[in-house]
Amino acid sequence: MKDLLSYLTEKGEKEGADYVEARYQRFYTTRIEVRDGRVISALPGIERGVAIRVLYKGGWGFATTNEIEKETLNKALKTAIKMAKQSSLDTGEVKLAPTPIVEDEVEIKVEKPLEETPIEEKIKFILQADKSAREASPIIKSTSNYQDYSERKIICTSSGTQIEIKNSWIFWGMWAYASEAGLIQSYRDRFAMLGGFEITEKMNVEERSRRAAEKAVELLKAKPAPGGRFTVIVDGVLAGLIAHEAIGHASEADGVLRGTSILRGKLGERVGSKHVTLIDDAILAGKFGMDFYDDEGVKAQRKILIQNGILKGYLTNREAAGKLNLPATGNARAQDYRYPPIVRMTNTYFKPGDMSLEELLEDVKMGIYAKGGRGGQVNPAEGVFQFGAQEAYLIKNGEIAEHLRDFSMSGFILQTLKNVTGVAKDFDIYPSFCGKGGQSMRTTCGGPHIRIEGMIVGGKA
Repeated sequence: MKDLLSYLTEKGEKEGADYVEARYQRFYTTRIEVRDGRVISALPGIERGVAIRVLYKGGWGFATTNEIEKETLNKALKTAIKMAKQSSLDTGEVKLAPTPIVEDEVEIKVEKPLEETPIEEKIKFILQADKSAREASPIIKSTSNYQDYSERKIICTSSGTQIEIKNSWIFWGMWAYASEAGLIQSYRDRFAMLGGFEITEKMNVEERSRRAAEKAVELLKAKPAPGGRFTVIVDGVLAGLIAHEAIGHASEADGVLRGTSILRGKLGERVGSKHVTLIDDAILAGKFGMDFYDDEGVKAQRKILIQNGILKGYLTNREAAGKLNLPATGNARAQDYRYPPIVRMTNTYFKPGDMSLEELLEDVKMGIYAKGGRGGQVNPAEGVFQFGAQEAYLIKNGEIAEHLRDFSMSGFILQTLKNVTGVAKDFDIYPSFCGKGGQSMRTTCGGPHIRIEGMIVGGKA
């Protein structure tokens, strides 16, 4: 397969392309959904294909096929070249940032390969987790999901890079719903890691499912969150939502170039308080967003985006790095062979500080402690966001008090970062799938407990 991909990149250059990239993927996947003890779907699958991307005088062309035959691949190459020539009529010059030529083979080590694990064993695993949630209370309804993925990927470029990657991961998630007297509350949990089926032994999903169900029941008794401006302490999960959605997307260099990022033109400037350090770490071992190389063949890296409040960099692919005169950071990622790589986050988080949660709490006379992310909205161009939390608590005179539900908070991204007055030394990180450009990509986000002054709290989201 490497020889065939190398042939395509060489032929593309002979036909006038400035750069050619060929990416082969073969992946095995399983998706299972269970609702209230019933298996709704169990879908195993195997797929393979080749993506070809061509740069010609500033224009990009892309073609993909799942027919792995020389004749078909030649047609796909011609299509990509034709598209690149057409798009070059409307674009300026593109200079790709220089990167080392790499020849490498890497893999995630597994003990129980996913493709060799019977689907019955996977169904049993998810049913046990779902049962645990429903046993917590007779008023619980539940939805549990399992997904696994095992791939072989080969990347060849006309620059001479040849990389083979073998990857494997499992994702589990669940929602627990509780209802009483017309009020419905929910709580979710999720877990994911790189590896084979053996990592299910580390997931502890039965206990996690039971705890999520108990939380949903507890929220039925909680009071609605108040509105106004408060000192808010967020846990590591909600801090991760802020890191990813509010800051991470604004750090992606393709958005910076399009003018859709509040961070455009701010390199070297203060964008947060001295307590704020934001990192995107693609080499965080075993975590869901980890990569060895990105889909342009650039080595994955740990990048400091904000250091002690100062904006230090952006996440880049080779094109954006060339245009901004910055290094390529290895953040060009594609969902699979059907898509071109675009700038994406990996494992994005706030760096822990040196305070304890108790120290964050002790100076707060009246505030709110918010836990867990429940999604929200963000506009990286205008720099505004609104997020919900899974649960919250009032803080009175440094002590955690009444339980709250339906909590949301909003604000301006840069002002919020500047209002951070304390960062704890603990750390939590959780997995997610990030959507962008029609693609879904595995990531993680997280951080420590963080104290933010003057946060706008809107009550029910």
